[in-house]
Amino acid sequence: MRLPLRALVGLAFAVTARVQAQHPVVQALVDAVDIDSLVWDLERLSGQEPVDVGAGDQLILSRHKSNPGNALAADWLQQRLAAYGYTPVVQPFGGTGENILAVKPGAVHPERKVVVCGHYDAMPGGPVNAPAADDDGSGSCAVLEAARLMAPYTFENTIVFALWDEEEQGLVGSHYYAGAAAASDEPIVGAVNMDAIAYDGDGDGLLRIHARNTGNSLAIKDTALLVNSVYGLDLNIAVNNPGATYSDHASFWTEGYGAILIIEDFDNDGNPHYHTPTDLLEHLDLAYWRSLTQLGVGTTAALAIPYDNATAVAHPARPRSEGLEVHPNPVAGTSQVRCTLESTAPVRLSVVDAVGREVLLLHEGLLARGRQAFDLDARGLVPGAYVVRWASGDELRTVRIVRAP
Repeated sequence: MRLPLRALVGLAFAVTARVQAQHPVVQALVDAVDIDSLVWDLERLSGQEPVDVGAGDQLILSRHKSNPGNALAADWLQQRLAAYGYTPVVQPFGGTGENILAVKPGAVHPERKVVVCGHYDAMPGGPVNAPAADDDGSGSCAVLEAARLMAPYTFENTIVFALWDEEEQGLVGSHYYAGAAAASDEPIVGAVNMDAIAYDGDGDGLLRIHARNTGNSLAIKDTALLVNSVYGLDLNIAVNNPGATYSDHASFWTEGYGAILIIEDFDNDGNPHYHTPTDLLEHLDLAYWRSLTQLGVGTTAALAIPYDNATAVAHPARPRSEGLEVHPNPVAGTSQVRCTLESTAPVRLSVVDAVGREVLLLHEGLLARGRQAFDLDARGLVPGAYVVRWASGDELRTVRIVRAP
């Protein structure tokens, strides 16, 4: 029974084709991705610069699971997340593995999780260095950048910043996390996996999004494509459907969750330094890396849904769903939104899409106490999922609806 429930509750939204203004928070996050910040982190994660996690300066020379640099990297990643105000958690597995997690609770639906992730372990093994700057230092540092940028903002859904261990041994760390989430029936809105996002040998700017018809993965892919167009990235994107299963997004597919992989053109322009001691920062395309990070950050923010209440920090809204309902739901033509007011109050009742854009305004202004009803004409919306939002003072109510094909 878990999969149908998860597919409904954890649905990432297909989006309307209407031209609307960008959400200012998502735009701000996309614009703020900083290549100097990414490079600073990667210099340390790939062993070019020393780190100090309490035992003096040390170089992370290899992040292979069997080498001491793996544990050193795990400690340093926790240090970086803590510096941004998070409380990092180590998720141990298999006796040797350690996933590093940081959680930003959602203000409205803390139970619904958006996972943005990469793997910090590395190849090759043995006594040689394994800097793994591209695979997957680039994705791991993009996760750190997402955590840095999102720290001051509030979102409706919870964001999990995840750095997996033992990906190179068969997606072991992410399999453990996704399996535990499924066993607890956790609603995951979607996972955005970034693995090897910084090499562009032929300079064509092509990147790939891997998705397949599992959970709401295709809707997440559509959200990423919309972020690319709406927020001015205009990246050269190819979609692999059905996508490959060689990275951590596949762990979520195994459990029926929606997920995508953002990756360089691994199909036709693979990094010749892949899994070698020469996978170094000097071989990466920095502008390309920043662009793919922007796509990952923007997609994550869109799925998490920025929380617009200006008083969210000082006076958190009281999230509710009772007293607000839509019938019939799923909607095809016209449905009715019904709500109950306990007192006369100004209300803004609207429908929003995956990138937080208001696509329908049903009411704005005073409403009298008691039962109210409004028509919702969904014929102008493309099929997919949306949220009906009720905002009144410090109260926010939301109901998810599905626009039927």
